[in-house]
Amino acid sequence: MTANSPLFYTEDTVYTDNTNNIGIVEKTWHDTVRDYTNDKYDEEALDGPPEISDHYFKWGLPPRGWTIVAETLGRRIIPDSALRLVDRSFSVGDVCKRSSQDAQSGTVIDVSMTVSLQHTLTNNVIHDVPGDEIQLYLFPEQGQFVSDSPYRVGEIVATSYKAAVRLRNGGTVWVDDALELNVVVPETASRVAPAGGIAPALIAETTEVVFPHQTVSTDRENIRRGQWIYGAFDFHIPPMGTVLRSEVQGISVRWLPEGTEDYFEAQDEDFANLKAFSDKMDGANWTVGDRVVFKDRPGAYAKYDMTRLGRERYGGFDVNVLIVTATHTKLKVLWQDLTTSIEDAIDLVPYLLVDDHDIWPGEYVGRKDITKMTADAYDIDLDYTQIGVAQHVNAKERTAKVRWFSDTDKLTPDNISDKIEDVSFYELVPHPLISYGIGDFVYLPHTPYFSSDRNSQMAAHEQDSGGIMSSLARAILQQGNHQLTQLARSFLPLRSGHATPVYAHSGDNSATASSENLPLTCDWYGQIVSLNLDGSVTVRLGFSEPVKEVDLPASLLIGAPEDDDDEGDDDDDDDYEYEEGQDLDDSDSSMDDEYDDNDEIVEVDRTQSLRRLMVPDGRKLRRNDDDDDSSWVDEDEFEGTNADAETDEDQNQDVEESKEKARKETGITCSAEANVPVPVPVPPPIARQESTVSDQTISLDPAQFLILDIDPDGSHHFADRSPSKLNHRRIARERKILSSSLPEGIYVRSYTNRLDLFRALIVGPRGTPYEMAPFMFDIHVTSNFPADPPDCFFHSWNTNGVGRVNPNLYEDGKICLSLLGTWPGEQTSEKWNPETSSILQLLVSLQSLVLNNMPYYNEAGYDAVQGTGTAAVNAELYSERTFVLASGFVVFAVQNHIPEFDSVVKYLYFEKEYLKCVVEWEREVIANSEGDTSSPTVDPSSGRIVKVTKGAKILLVKNYNILRRILEKETK
Repeated sequence: MTANSPLFYTEDTVYTDNTNNIGIVEKTWHDTVRDYTNDKYDEEALDGPPEISDHYFKWGLPPRGWTIVAETLGRRIIPDSALRLVDRSFSVGDVCKRSSQDAQSGTVIDVSMTVSLQHTLTNNVIHDVPGDEIQLYLFPEQGQFVSDSPYRVGEIVATSYKAAVRLRNGGTVWVDDALELNVVVPETASRVAPAGGIAPALIAETTEVVFPHQTVSTDRENIRRGQWIYGAFDFHIPPMGTVLRSEVQGISVRWLPEGTEDYFEAQDEDFANLKAFSDKMDGANWTVGDRVVFKDRPGAYAKYDMTRLGRERYGGFDVNVLIVTATHTKLKVLWQDLTTSIEDAIDLVPYLLVDDHDIWPGEYVGRKDITKMTADAYDIDLDYTQIGVAQHVNAKERTAKVRWFSDTDKLTPDNISDKIEDVSFYELVPHPLISYGIGDFVYLPHTPYFSSDRNSQMAAHEQDSGGIMSSLARAILQQGNHQLTQLARSFLPLRSGHATPVYAHSGDNSATASSENLPLTCDWYGQIVSLNLDGSVTVRLGFSEPVKEVDLPASLLIGAPEDDDDEGDDDDDDDYEYEEGQDLDDSDSSMDDEYDDNDEIVEVDRTQSLRRLMVPDGRKLRRNDDDDDSSWVDEDEFEGTNADAETDEDQNQDVEESKEKARKETGITCSAEANVPVPVPVPPPIARQESTVSDQTISLDPAQFLILDIDPDGSHHFADRSPSKLNHRRIARERKILSSSLPEGIYVRSYTNRLDLFRALIVGPRGTPYEMAPFMFDIHVTSNFPADPPDCFFHSWNTNGVGRVNPNLYEDGKICLSLLGTWPGEQTSEKWNPETSSILQLLVSLQSLVLNNMPYYNEAGYDAVQGTGTAAVNAELYSERTFVLASGFVVFAVQNHIPEFDSVVKYLYFEKEYLKCVVEWEREVIANSEGDTSSPTVDPSSGRIVKVTKGAKILLVKNYNILRRILEKETK
């Protein structure tokens, strides 16, 4: 790894302080999720240098080069240089790389593990024990999936425990509440660790649940109220003793998918009937500190020549508990190029910041020809030109070999073509409904019996007419539940040749199913263990007896819902959304000083003239000489000044102040900000050709701000909203600022009859992948403005499901920005301020901070890895994709009619020859990419893309040919 690259990741097992003191990584300096609430740790419970701890509690991450590690004695912030990697945690389905600098990634398809174990009383240590020979001491555990019948599957969401304690007088009692036991470390406990083990004193330390051999204390009432096994309560005996046994007392199960919960007592028969799902990771998910026992206890103790303590000395309890002291994980990885390998986990790194356009073998993908699309709205429908399955993937060149289905309405293995086509990543999108991954849990269409023959399995499931709903309905009917009978019957299918459902019924209270058709286990619930190249998937039926794996068409499966309580995500940009009407602290009072009670707030009427609306109290309007007849400003606003005498220096100062304010009050940091000029690029000198375009088709230099005597058409996202009640003085001020202070490259239009609506066109700044590309935004000023920020919508031209052109600009039009209230900023200064924030500030933020030279790091939390090797490859590929997609924005702008900006587009792209510059730039990039196409290249001096990968070139050539033909037509 390169210098300054991350060395450790969450859940890594490490030795600390260059000793055998072992710990688990909990938080790293490069995590993308910050602990904003700072409530994960108590300040007293986090050990480390004060200034380092303070940094974490202030910013939610340790400073660069430091890591939070959970040790037996507590949690510490430790420098990376004092840590040594022991093992790395991966699960089936995780994506990894050999190095963070590699383009190619792989999917973990199998995990195996060996462990070192230490007896918690004798301290004997053994090594290289296969992980599938042991099981948890306390079983079952939270997070496991269980079933109690053929029709119910649930997840254990809570577990209660009980503990038996031997007191100093020999009395033994199941205490009333095991959670009230406090672990006490005896002074005689050794702090010297056996070879390859953990010091007994550390094993005796506090754990979430107590285990045998730990010394505990509690209050006398907890002892007195307990269930006595031997002896009786004696007030004179101290409430302190040794744990002989701890057990699961009961579990709470949340049933899928309805979310209802049941509690099962351990001694109940229903508890004994619960069957746990046999997960692919069973035997390979151990962590240092886990308390375990052997599955075959007599055989294992003989095999490893360990001393096994008898029950007679311990009240009849088996006290032979082992603790995991080390793990060694090996992975089987399927790489994107279809090769497989066995790897040590510590030789791989997790691929956490996954590129939106990465593709893996067996994945369903769709293709849309985005060069032919004219709609600018986000489109997630299934109207693909083709749907297929990815085969061999060349991650470096950003291409994938794809087998296409013959019919997009029948996505089954018997309908997939043998013909394979090489396709660009940037023309492919994951299928929105068939997007399963290895390790995912799914519902299956039910067939009574599974054949061992693969063809029979596939055929049987394709012919199934009821699916999961039919299967569940039949099982419910067998229970004879009167309230559910009628509902369940409605889901039963009519089979060919039958006038009634499969299960005949009699009476009102029951429905008896044929025993030969009733599923004996939950064979309708499974885990995907393989994505196959013909469009099928291999599903593990973990509730079956014995466990089996079947191949099924992926299109017939239904994804099982994830637990709402799960943490993560990424993409968690969607977790927070500003709601209209949401209060801002002190927002009302903040307006009192600026606006008095005489400021008129009325409903905007389309029929009223601009003059009347803009001039309360009979004030006069004067025409802004820089605009046309429809642009007016309040003359009183100019009192004591000469508007015509405003100098360029004053305007530049306004722009710089807006930029500085944007930097402080948006949730985005601009990489290499000093090197990225904000103004729109001036094209490099090119020998000008004589244009035959008539003078009438070329605009004069268009004004940057205009108020138009037209109504917004249906393409304006907010045109259908009712006009807002406005504070006209504030709107006048906003318009005045826009008319005088817009930086180069930003054009804004408002409307005579809709003062609450704006439309802006921003041209991509120089030295960025967005250079010379147009980006359009619709703005709506709400009735609560300026207490609330305006609503803003982004027109994602020509992407249509292929991907975002910027992490902050979504294809559905959403703009993720703390200034707009659509992202929770880290500091108060990043949010909208009713007194100081403005529409100008918003537009400058979009131009200079969103459309920057390294947009990849705009993604929430990714700034933590900027300047490291972790995401360098992804950042370059993201800029490449952005460059190609931005080219599509140029295509859209010059091909389509945009009433507000027709003159601007003609002026920029034809008179100022931006289109010619774009064509020349793309021609150079294509020529440079003819040879090595394994990675994009950026010119460090100009910030321009100079070479792209093969996959990017495929789409770029299409855009280039369209633009070249338009240019040739206009210059003839």
